[in-house]
Amino acid sequence: MPHNTTKTISPDELRARRLIAQLLAPSQAHPLQINGTDNPVATAAAATTATTVAAVTEWMVATQFQLRNSGLDALAIRANTDKQHVEEAIKQAQVVRSWSQRGTHHALFAPDVGWVTRVCTPRVQAASSKRRAGLGLTDEAVDTARDALITALEHAQQPLSRTQCYEVFREAGVDPDEQRGPHMLRHFGGEGEIIQGPPHGNMDSFVLHDKVVGQARDVDKELGRERAIGELAARYINSHGPATAQDFAWWSGLTVREAKAGFTEAQNSSTPPIEVTCENITYSMGAWQSTVTEEELAHALTLTLRLPAFDEYILGYKDRSQVMDAALIPEVGPSKNGMCWPFVVHAGVVQGRASD
Repeated sequence: MPHNTTKTISPDELRARRLIAQLLAPSQAHPLQINGTDNPVATAAAATTATTVAAVTEWMVATQFQLRNSGLDALAIRANTDKQHVEEAIKQAQVVRSWSQRGTHHALFAPDVGWVTRVCTPRVQAASSKRRAGLGLTDEAVDTARDALITALEHAQQPLSRTQCYEVFREAGVDPDEQRGPHMLRHFGGEGEIIQGPPHGNMDSFVLHDKVVGQARDVDKELGRERAIGELAARYINSHGPATAQDFAWWSGLTVREAKAGFTEAQNSSTPPIEVTCENITYSMGAWQSTVTEEELAHALTLTLRLPAFDEYILGYKDRSQVMDAALIPEVGPSKNGMCWPFVVHAGVVQGRASD
């Protein structure tokens, strides 16, 4: 859309549209009509709740899942269900918790986890490799550990716990102590071949991607990296817009140049995003938002929500100034050491940390 025909929206409208896009407020226009009593909801008669959770996870593309309970809450709120059903979707391998981007945990729809990880992690993987010397690891040792773990996972009847993975490293002659084990597991997770499975009690588990993901999409292998970034950008815009290329770069871990190219590629799709301006900044949002009604926007701004730590409503964007006063960052996060806390949102604006 040419810049001179771009619609100008208010900060309130931007916030309302983000709430609706992220399934935090209802709209008949939303491609997934899950949340809110006035929406048709996905019921057990139409699909299992775990399948509903998987559909929500697919819509969100990648949902921050650094703290397990917070991640469970984030998906449960959007799927209009409880954490047990999110756990069931993970147990059924419909949803995968893994290191898809920024070196931190996210939850993804299982068929997406491989290609999204490969697209988003190259910079994180390069930085990870540079830390090996400081941990007393050589490239050869990491290769040995990887080969041993893949072999062990190929023969295992079930996912291996973190402790079991460390034993595999030790038996292969690679000491997992002094943070070497966590470093290697995170690095292998960023490669996409090894992903997390259902937890063993309170402990992470690990499994081969190809053992549990039967219909991987492999967008990057089929279309090439540039078009895969465009696909990722289009889905981010649909689920998080209104958003900017800079927001997408932060969320994905891509360079700003790659993110801008992805936004351009998304504009070439059969249903190109809509561009709007708010306070002289150009944002993109899904074409589906053209039929969100004024009443739905107004309703979104009446809601008071308690959202979990690391929720996508703030962590999904680089610029959070439209939804949160900078003075609240020490209280809500992300703090200088990356911590976040549950928070309250009213009318799309973060009010402060949520009380226990």
